[in-house]
Amino acid sequence: MPPGKGQYVKTELKSDRHHQILMALISVHIRTAEPVGSRNLVESYGLELSPATVRNVLADLEGEEFLSQPHTSAGRIPTEKAYRYYVNALLGSERRMLGSQNERVRSALEGFSGGVDDFLRWTSRVLSDLSHYAGVVLPPSRRRRLFKRITFVRINRQMILAVLVSVSGVTTNKMVRMAEDFSQEALDRMSSYLNHRFSGMGLSEMKRRIERDLERDLENFDRWVKAALRLSSGLFDEPEGMDVYLEGGARFLEMPEFMTNLEGMRAVFRTFDEKRVLVTLLDETIKARDMTVLIGSESGLEELRGMSMVVSTYGRRSGPLGAVGVIGPTRMDYSSVIPLVSSTAEALSESLSSTEE
Repeated sequence: MPPGKGQYVKTELKSDRHHQILMALISVHIRTAEPVGSRNLVESYGLELSPATVRNVLADLEGEEFLSQPHTSAGRIPTEKAYRYYVNALLGSERRMLGSQNERVRSALEGFSGGVDDFLRWTSRVLSDLSHYAGVVLPPSRRRRLFKRITFVRINRQMILAVLVSVSGVTTNKMVRMAEDFSQEALDRMSSYLNHRFSGMGLSEMKRRIERDLERDLENFDRWVKAALRLSSGLFDEPEGMDVYLEGGARFLEMPEFMTNLEGMRAVFRTFDEKRVLVTLLDETIKARDMTVLIGSESGLEELRGMSMVVSTYGRRSGPLGAVGVIGPTRMDYSSVIPLVSSTAEALSESLSSTEE
């Protein structure tokens, strides 16, 4: 991930009092979406401080760019710098927050019957329902999948359906045109050979070995073995798709910061509709192999200004396969979303691991 994206740089405040007041103000603003004044803070949190003392601290925090004031007579709202401080504090206690979310996630996901792709799509819906924001899941890319088996099905004299199944259960179907007619028996022999030779191998490595074999002198190979290699090589001709499962985009219509910002709303739905930006960003987070929180401009993408993403990876012990996350306004309830995303990634990894076994 490029420098500056979601990096948890430690920021010190002047005192514990500054910390207490800033954390309280952020919590109130997340709940109300309104500027927060000193009297409101004292009343909401029972602070044993006078409004005048709180005002002085708020002025200090504004001077240090943790807060801004929309109007001189209004209260103050957190800046991205404040949210970064708030999130860093939450991440330090992430494991303590997981208990209640673990149970909610497992209850929502257990008992689902269907293929892996449908399960991942369902997971994005569960994330949206539990967070009340948009839930997003990036499925395993072809290059990260382990090959399990391939099946060839004869459609007619020239067309063959190739069904590729990964170890985690993700399937890829493709129609392949062949110049030569093969019986279903011959196709079964081809798939049996490929399954024996490549099963358990990463698809990238499988592709390299097939291409290497095809470059050799194939005179010593049986006719059907050469055909099997050519057939399977055709599965890698097309570039990766831009698949991502996203649910709950319409929830942004109900958020105050977007209801009054038409251009911001358009940017949100353009991003959700095209998905290219999301796929690129989520693919970057996989390299971090850990919880990633991108707040507003930290993503480096104009399309996501005013929005935040909480993302975690899921996969096997050997490495991540994909990413799960929640997208919301910068005024996101990070204290519930961070453990929710972490719990979902953990449950998804366990589910895919059991599928492998």
